[in-house]
Amino acid sequence: MTVHPNARNLVRQMLPKVQPRRPKVKNPGESRTRQLVAARSGGWCEACGAARSASVHHRRKRSQGGPWSASNCVAVCGDGVRGCHGWAEHNPDAADVAGFHLRPGDAPAGKPIVSGLHGRVLLADDGSISPAPIGGDA
Repeated sequence: MTVHPNARNLVRQMLPKVQPRRPKVKNPGESRTRQLVAARSGGWCEACGAARSASVHHRRKRSQGGPWSASNCVAVCGDGVRGCHGWAEHNPDAADVAGFHLRPGDAPAGKPIVSGLHGRVLLADDGSISPAPIGGDA
């Protein structure tokens, strides 16, 4: 006995699709970087220094190959549209001058930020900071 093709499609539409869920692969460096950045900032926004940090901003966006590293990430207030995080996302030229946005070819550890907490400093991958040389980029 053959089943009419339309009946087969009807049965397929009525039954839920059961597919095994793939586990979400989390970047192994993400949680460590978040810990280092939180410790470095003390829970305060590294851009303005006046507000509590609410998110982590990537100086070089992850979509552009930015790594989860303490030198590429800063703790900022707001989210991607508000606060210092929103400012950095929507004003890349001004954020570049302050070091919160990286252009192609800029190394995260070699470009200083002008922080409301620390002043003009270089960020290291181990979560430490060092004073940036006076003048242009490091």
